[in-house]
Amino acid sequence: MKERIMIREGDQESSADKEKVSGEASAREARFGHEEAVEFVGRHRDFFEHYARGEVNVKPAPAGLDTFAFDLQSNDIYVNSRFYRERGFSDEKTTFATLHEIEHFKEKAQVLAERGGQRTFERYMSRIKNSRAYGLMDNCVADIRENRAVISRTNQSFADIESSLYREDLFKETDFRSQPKHIQLSQALLRESRVPGEACDVAPEVREKLDALHGIASKDGTKLLDAMTDPSTPMSLRLKLQDRYIWPAVDELLKKDMEDEKKKQQQNQDQQGQGQSGEQGNNQSQGKEGQGGGPQKPQKKGRFGKKDKKKEAPSGGGKGEKDEAPSDPNEVFKGAYEDAEKKVMNAVPIEDVEKAFKDWNEGNGDPLERADREYAAKLGVKKEELDRYRNIVKSLEDMKNPETNQSVIEELRILIERIIARRLKPVPAPRYPMEEGEDLVEAGQLVSDVKAGNLEPKVWETAETRERPGKKFGEVEITLVCDRSVSMSGQKLSEQRKAAVLLMEALRDFAERCEEERTNVDKPLEVRFEVYSFQSSSEDETPLKKMSKELGEKERIEVATKLSSVESNASTTDFIPLETIGKRLDSDNRKKITDGELKKIVIVFTDGESDDRERVKKILQKLREQGVVAIGVGITEGGIAALTTYAPDAKLAEKAEQLGRILGELLQEHLADV
Repeated sequence: MKERIMIREGDQESSADKEKVSGEASAREARFGHEEAVEFVGRHRDFFEHYARGEVNVKPAPAGLDTFAFDLQSNDIYVNSRFYRERGFSDEKTTFATLHEIEHFKEKAQVLAERGGQRTFERYMSRIKNSRAYGLMDNCVADIRENRAVISRTNQSFADIESSLYREDLFKETDFRSQPKHIQLSQALLRESRVPGEACDVAPEVREKLDALHGIASKDGTKLLDAMTDPSTPMSLRLKLQDRYIWPAVDELLKKDMEDEKKKQQQNQDQQGQGQSGEQGNNQSQGKEGQGGGPQKPQKKGRFGKKDKKKEAPSGGGKGEKDEAPSDPNEVFKGAYEDAEKKVMNAVPIEDVEKAFKDWNEGNGDPLERADREYAAKLGVKKEELDRYRNIVKSLEDMKNPETNQSVIEELRILIERIIARRLKPVPAPRYPMEEGEDLVEAGQLVSDVKAGNLEPKVWETAETRERPGKKFGEVEITLVCDRSVSMSGQKLSEQRKAAVLLMEALRDFAERCEEERTNVDKPLEVRFEVYSFQSSSEDETPLKKMSKELGEKERIEVATKLSSVESNASTTDFIPLETIGKRLDSDNRKKITDGELKKIVIVFTDGESDDRERVKKILQKLREQGVVAIGVGITEGGIAALTTYAPDAKLAEKAEQLGRILGELLQEHLADV
């Protein structure tokens, strides 16, 4: 007979028996869930197949899958109606939601079919994982697009179902003011887009952002949001548009929300400190009474007879870790995101999307491998070099600024967009009633004012343009000088290469954006770039990449490949590339710098003391007198000499992995006035 293990508190079954019963219940639940999925898909199969038109295969979810899932290789989408049924959806609403998920799937399959789609999708997944604010915004914008697609391919009855969904199930309440402002913006954008005529209650600054977004239109009158969420708009273009217009607004509100949270925490700490001061004063008074024979309140003890430290309030004004405000928005607003995601649901969890993407990569390995080899051969580089470069680019998304907890490359993208925005052509200023102008806007007021004796009534409007601030350089030249001396090995070499790739990718994006907006800015901007390295050889005077605005993939791969090795017995001859840069700075460029037309930045990486410090100081002085921004960055403690050699413009990356972040900070600092 099987022995039953009992626990002390009562006549209950062992944990092993409980686990067995629980496992049987879970298996039963999974079986019922699968049967329900089979029944739902079987009942609507003809409709789903007609809707999908062969682009997607709709299948019931297998046992154990309580959500939706998809296979990007076979174009199968697995449906579990229970996911929506458990949330109170009717059969009609569950059917609508299934069509909605089909559209999500089609978008992802479409972007992967594009040239460069894999990279676009990888970057998209990285941003979704790193920022719940970005993920919520993307889901809200995508939901507008998916719902428009469903309605365009069905009939009015589905439009009525959608309206009922948002009014009765997802967003019964339309007052979002209790939520953080950046969440208000995303939710109101979705709700107001799908239920026109019903405005949501949001904070004034959120309404201002919403009005601004709704006011963006093309020359033919097409609204930005309409174009972005049109079913025919590719996902890759939608992502570009929302990254350019919507995310900056969400991100600005997110930063304000973080500031508000810090203020709240500081106020709470101040109140705690004041409360503790009062308690201490009372305790001192009670102590004096005790000395005089008065009663004393006994100190509360813990369960082991000692003072219960867990119930002590932190000391007022303390700077321990417990008092520090969290810096990760994902943690600060965790509860708010969970509430919001109940209204903007993800039927396919991010982990399952990642798995589907991974399976797609593996399943399409042979064709992609072949395509990559052909592409590498066309570029004139090795396939291994192409793969290594792509892996470095992928790792850049994980390089975070600890102060903002944001990706360094993302911060640079935001900086680039701000630079472009400052250079856009002047826009009409607001029009106000004036005593005279081009347009008469208050004819009735004109008559009544004149009759009353006011011969200069403010009934006219006029338009004027205002210049945006900024120095507006016409050209930017950036030179990176890398260390290939023998001491640069291991992690230092790897991090230097990663930092160089970070710079090249950022400047490539910068140059492309400048070219895209060339006709829309009042003063075009040209970005040029070059790379040197020093290894105490004749190559010190020859750039790895010549100064030009061209920064093709082949050049970027070749630079990264060159920076993956060091020269034996090479020392720190940083002065040679610096002197070469000085010689090539001709009179025309010097005049451009003086006139504010050219901004020239030189950044030097080094992990050791220069072979000739005085020679370095001499050329630095000359370059700086000519208006060149020259900066030295020491790598680890071995490069601490750079702080004095390159003073006053010098930095130290105490750890090699800090190099990329410091480079990002330097770019933000010295490109801020471009």
